[in-house]
Amino acid sequence: MEEFKHLDRDIQGSAKRWKKFVESECPEKEKLPQEWKSKTSLQRLCMMRTLRPDRMTYAVRDFVEEKLGSEYVMGRSLDFAASFEESSAATPMFFILSPGVDPLKDVEKHGKKMDYTFDNNNLHNVSLGQGQEVIAEQ
Repeated sequence: MEEFKHLDRDIQGSAKRWKKFVESECPEKEKLPQEWKSKTSLQRLCMMRTLRPDRMTYAVRDFVEEKLGSEYVMGRSLDFAASFEESSAATPMFFILSPGVDPLKDVEKHGKKMDYTFDNNNLHNVSLGQGQEVIAEQ
């Protein structure tokens, strides 16, 4: 790919600058060294995938925000009252979580309004991780 021609040479030639970029806590917020700082957002994303795949979630978020707008990356809270009304013993609620998301406090808050609490023994939290199948079945 022509757009990335000589990248290896430039990294070797400016090892200190590249090392600083690669070891940055938030490299997706940093400018790329040398002429690479003028690359397009998509090319920058490709480079981030190669150099710091651990930061791709943040880099993609920034990319989407830049190209589509902040409304596409802002989290939305769930209306627990409406969701609760749609649930039943035969239609339970499941939360599929991603890093940084924990709906338990919101669930507890809504439960408290309806007198469902851990203390009353009528609110139960089951994590469906390894070894939790038996607890979930009960």
